[in-house]
Amino acid sequence: MRSASAKQAGLTEEMIDEGIDNWRESELFTEAEKLALEYSELMDSEPEKIDEAFYARLREHYSDEEIVELGSFIGFNVGYHTFFRTLDFYPMFSPDGRLVSQEESRRIYGDCPVSHLSGPLARAIEEGEAGQANGS
Repeated sequence: MRSASAKQAGLTEEMIDEGIDNWRESELFTEAEKLALEYSELMDSEPEKIDEAFYARLREHYSDEEIVELGSFIGFNVGYHTFFRTLDFYPMFSPDGRLVSQEESRRIYGDCPVSHLSGPLARAIEEGEAGQANGS
């Protein structure tokens, strides 16, 4: 899981994958959540499309304070993920929640970190079981 607080709030790897791959058509997300995902996608790839009309759509579901908080959070995350990519930095935690080294993370996630359900979760569990068997 990506974060303990997200897991406690009910977020699952399946929801993360759905949010990455199929959020527009998904029945797992409310209209407000889909709009937040669209906001995130636009902030990352097409920020020029975030205009007054888009903010008006956001205001149908969120207060101005929530829009600022959401935008700040998205901007921060887009920025640090971009920065980490320039360093060839891998996630510090495995999909099953263990703190791992960069070497182990690279083995778990492969050349390019992808969805946890596309292989990394199984590799993380295998790595964890192998480490336990070896006493580490």
